[in-house]
Amino acid sequence: MKHDLSNILLALAIAGASAGTLAGCRGDREDAPPREFFPDLDNQLKWTPQSKSEFFADGRTMRGQVAGTVAFGANAFNPADQQGEWAKAYAAKREDLLRADPAIHQGLDADGKAIRAIPFPVTMEFIKQGQEKFNIYCSVCHGYLGDGKGQVGLKWATPVANLHDPKYKKPDPNTPGGGDLYTDGHIFRVGMFGLYDVSGNQKMPGYAHGMSAKDGWAVVAYIRALQASRDGAIDDVPAAERPALEKSKAALIEQAQKAATAATGGAK
Repeated sequence: MKHDLSNILLALAIAGASAGTLAGCRGDREDAPPREFFPDLDNQLKWTPQSKSEFFADGRTMRGQVAGTVAFGANAFNPADQQGEWAKAYAAKREDLLRADPAIHQGLDADGKAIRAIPFPVTMEFIKQGQEKFNIYCSVCHGYLGDGKGQVGLKWATPVANLHDPKYKKPDPNTPGGGDLYTDGHIFRVGMFGLYDVSGNQKMPGYAHGMSAKDGWAVVAYIRALQASRDGAIDDVPAAERPALEKSKAALIEQAQKAATAATGGAK
């Protein structure tokens, strides 16, 4: 009997302790701090974007894709089995995921050299698409005219590339084979993947994180349009469109003169 009584008292003590412990799990409001049974789940280590890591050899917390991985979509889709306008958007998305064409997604030919021409039809809509992306990602350093005089570019210790430099427009006569700086593929690769010097130092960031391959080629098309506008003459413009162009030019000159006068306080 005495033994049974001891067991009963022990059971009541354990129940009381359990009730006190579980009290912290109720949803009732109280002033006491909550009990942390698994504090490691509440205070986990984490890395924030763009922060430094002491764990990885390159010092970056943001990791690239593992070599050999292939992205895939949510829906199975074979362009060969589907026809019609509705299928084009799915086919384009599939192509972007697979990135199977090195000319489109890398700007390289079968020999690993920069391709010379844009692998898309260059239309006015395509150029305007490139203008939009250029103004977003490129103009801050290279300027809206592509002359390397963007507001951020002017503050760099190293001069920003002037895209009107002849080396970006035609082969270099002093380089065997003419080099590749003038090719559409080279300009595409720099814009998408960045530029590094011979020592591996990054001279310019790439923007593949914000632009699709088609966006990148559209930017190249717009750069070519900027170059053509600098090299062209009024005689290159159709006669019917020249008066409007001359009027627009005169308005821009007047606007620039007014801005210069305002900046100098009207001094002559």
